[in-house]
Amino acid sequence: MRGKFILLIAGVMILYGIGNYYIGLRIWQSVGLVILPELISYYWTILTIFAGMYLVGRLGAIYFPGDFTDRMIFLGSYWLAITFYLILFWLSYDILVYINRFLAVFPFNGNYVSLGIGLSILTVTICIIIYGTRNARTPIIRRYDLTINKKAAGGCGELHAVVISDLHLGLLVGREQLELAVQLINNLNPDLILMPGDIIDENIGAFVENGMPEILARLHSRIGVFGVLGSHEYIWGHSEKSLAYLRQAGITILRDEYVKILDSFYIVGRDDLFSGQLVGKPRQKLSAILEDSDRDLPIILMDHQPVCLDEAEGQGIDLQLSGHTHHGQIFPLGLITQLYFENDWGYLSRGQYQLVVSSGFGTWGPPIRVGTISEIVDIRIKFLPK
Repeated sequence: MRGKFILLIAGVMILYGIGNYYIGLRIWQSVGLVILPELISYYWTILTIFAGMYLVGRLGAIYFPGDFTDRMIFLGSYWLAITFYLILFWLSYDILVYINRFLAVFPFNGNYVSLGIGLSILTVTICIIIYGTRNARTPIIRRYDLTINKKAAGGCGELHAVVISDLHLGLLVGREQLELAVQLINNLNPDLILMPGDIIDENIGAFVENGMPEILARLHSRIGVFGVLGSHEYIWGHSEKSLAYLRQAGITILRDEYVKILDSFYIVGRDDLFSGQLVGKPRQKLSAILEDSDRDLPIILMDHQPVCLDEAEGQGIDLQLSGHTHHGQIFPLGLITQLYFENDWGYLSRGQYQLVVSSGFGTWGPPIRVGTISEIVDIRIKFLPK
């Protein structure tokens, strides 16, 4: 698995390098040659620095953590988004020009790479980045009213649960955004708070140094706060440290186990699907986790990735809560998540089995959202009357 992971990263880096050269060439042909042609050597040097910032910053944070590498990651993450949209726009334009050679729909007079085109693409890209940054920092409360067709023991007729997934707390989603999340959740006055994974980003240092465990500890609910680990708690091998800090913050992390709440219903937490691939400890089958449970009581499952739906339905899960997808986070990547997952965002019902997938509160990589929303999910659950 590690060898495949290294090959994947190497392939992505090669494509990323080619992409940066491509947009660098197009920007220079359309803008640089017209405005400052004598600065070509400086131009390519600066472009190379920006292109390498994120990777160098991430590697540097492992061996030389500090403000300098943090700034490189921060600036580099925005360059990732800029690169993505510049490639998207320039490639679309070049394809259009190529097709036009045969169809002659648009009147391109020989030189199709112009100052106007270059400035237009740069301006639109920057506007998208500004919008996406603001959008990612403006979460909404998304409400669902659901019914579980089982009786909860002890006369429990309703449950108010707040779900927040994919915070990715660390360097790019920091203290200010976490304080906002805690305030919004506490204002909802929930019975139960559920956190289905990717609570902490890869670099756990910023999470600890910025006092975020203490902020998480301010979450209040009548019953408690429960969560599971996601893929990002495993990626850099910090799952055990993440577990310790999350428990320190008062969050009960469930790893292939369940808890019975008020003798009325179950909360089940599965370890992330990638745990076996990344740390060599495959998660248990759901049937084994639920072996001693009372299937007549309502069962709410947290599974970070919205996968293995047939297994959950077959084991009598009433409500599954997931995240992971970010609903693509940056348009048009949502088109890919829609193809890959049966339900990449929102609500899905298969008879008694119900699934809610959140687009998440935080972001990964570029701290922007385009075409998606940062959200906290507010769920009002009704059980069958006693």
